[in-house]
Order: sequence, then C-alpha cells, then structure tokens
Amino acid sequence: MVPELRSEGARKILDLLPALFVFVDRDGSLRWANTAFRDLFLSTRDCSTVVNISTILPEHPDLKELIWEVHDSGNARSGSIFSATDSRRVKRTLRIDIIPGGWMDFAGGVVLSATDITELAELEGLKKIAYEQIERNIEQLAALGDQIRNPLTVITGLCDLLDDRRIADKIHSQAQEIDQTITRIDKGWIASEKVRSILRRYYDVGISGTHQLVARAMHEEYLAQQTAAGKTEKDNPSMRPWNELDNNLVESNLRQADDIWKKLSRIRCGIGIMVDNRSSPFEFTGEEIEELAICEHERWMQEKVSRGWREGPVIDAERKLHDCLVPWQLLPEEQREKDRNTIRTLPAILAKVRLKIVRLDG
Repeated sequence: MVPELRSEGARKILDLLPALFVFVDRDGSLRWANTAFRDLFLSTRDCSTVVNISTILPEHPDLKELIWEVHDSGNARSGSIFSATDSRRVKRTLRIDIIPGGWMDFAGGVVLSATDITELAELEGLKKIAYEQIERNIEQLAALGDQIRNPLTVITGLCDLLDDRRIADKIHSQAQEIDQTITRIDKGWIASEKVRSILRRYYDVGISGTHQLVARAMHEEYLAQQTAAGKTEKDNPSMRPWNELDNNLVESNLRQADDIWKKLSRIRCGIGIMVDNRSSPFEFTGEEIEELAICEHERWMQEKVSRGWREGPVIDAERKLHDCLVPWQLLPEEQREKDRNTIRTLPAILAKVRLKIVRLDG
C-alpha cells in the first residue's frame, strides 16, 4: 500500500476523523487509508499483503462495479451497506459512500468513506423481531374474538333451556359483559391493523434511516398524483413501487428527501416528531411556497446536470435532454405549479411517517 496523498494537510485531517477513509485505484488497489480504517482492519495484518479492497470486503463482488461506475461517471454513490470482518474477526456492518477521487485531490482513483453502523444494524435486527412479534400478536387478537364468541353463543343457548330463570338471568348478564369485552377487543384489533399497516408500509427500511422513510412517502405521493392525472407506467417508467425502482431513481428520491431539511432551514423551520394529531396542520405562506419551489427546481437542475443531462426541445432519456432545464423565470407555469405543489404536500407527506414541520421562531 503506497502511503501517498497529494495534500499532506488533507491526510492529517482525515487521520483525525472517526469515520473510515480509504483511497483506491480504479481496480480497487489500496493507496492510502486513515488511522480509523487501519486500526479497524489493518492493525493485526501484514499490510504488504493487503493490496486490494476486495481482501477487506470479499463478500461483495459488486463493489468493483460500483468503483468503476463512480470512477468513470464522476458521480458519487452514497448509502451502500456492506458487511466486513475486521482484523480481530469481528463482523462489522458499514455504510459506505464512494466518491470520485478528484474531489479530494486523488485524481485517477476513488475515495471510500465508511461509517461503522454495526450496533445500529444489530438494533434493526431486534426491531425486526419485535415487529414480527407484533404481527403475530395482532393476528392472534383478530382470531381471539371469534374463539370466545363461538362457545359463548353455545352457553347462552343452553342457558335458555334452564328452568331456573334466576340462574339463567345471571348467566345472561355475565355473557353480556363478556360480549362487551370482546367488542373492545375487536376495536383494539381495528386500531392494531392501522399500526400494522404503518409498520408494513414504512418501517421495513432497515438501516437506511429516516430519510428513506420520507423518500418512500414522497414517492407514494408522486404515484398518487400521476395516477390521478391518468398516467401509467407506460407513460412514465418512474411509476413503479419503491422496491422496483432502479438505483438512479432511488438515489434521486433520497437526495430530494435529504434536501427537505435544507429548504426548511431557509424559512426558519425544522422537523419534529408528531406525538399526536391534535395540533393544527402546518401551512406555508405563499411567499414561502414560491421560495422553496424555486429551490426545488434549482436542486433538480443541479442533479440532472451532474448526471450529464442538458437542455433540449423535448425530453429524450437516451440523449439526456430535458426541456425543463431552464431558469425558473423561463419555466412554463404548468411546471412551476408542479414544484409549488411539491412544497404544499410536504406537511402531509411527513405526517405519513409521524413527522411534522415546526417553526423555530417563537
């Protein structure tokens, strides 16, 4: 491993950071690693034998393709989850961003920035077990009412055959109380079904984090709007369920979700947890909608341009042409309204994942 990096100052800074940084050539050959990476993966190894990143991450054959893609396209890939065994043979889970080396004065290669999320991954495993138990409990709750009502019906029927009406009335009275209890169980099941719907819909995202919850909710809102407009998957390839989207569309949704926090900070707002539904829904002012819609259009343009798109008379995916790659002032009013609507629907989208917008002033 050649310990070279053009900027000595950058190397010193990276050595002080807790995140893992490793510089590799296009073929994955290690050129430099910071102290955090060396301590975790190289401390007990003969560094002269560690010549390729594949010796650290041998379980991921697609890593080379990702490195080639980032190196050749110049576009970063973020949030990839990998597992690796450290030098002490402890299984680790890493969230890795792959960055073109030119951004960090390492032309000709790429930089892998990794965060050790092993504990978070373990918690996610426990959370999955808890959710599965909730599922089983809900199913048992759904069946419990019928399991009690069936013999209760038999008991009340036999009660009518009794000659002693005093005893029969007491049995009927107790049966009514049991029936009321079952009714409460039924109501609990209905509420639990709503909980299960939320769990299934949003909380199976694993260790990707809250921003993926928001991105998925945004995509579902987009699908609803497109469907209402009469669009189909034939008209728009983006009209697919979240789990069927290609990596570029997923990445685009995640970037849009990440940018929500930045937009809200411009108008002195933030995001909080929705404890209950009693508070009034958040509303943007007209000026805020316009300002943030312009920001969203500019963000979208920057993302498109970074992927090699340019202005054209019509949308042409093969040639990467788009007629909306123009400044806000030149954008057709119909397209401006789409950006405004993206901002207007933010409170409802965040509410789907139990989040809300709050004003930081006052």
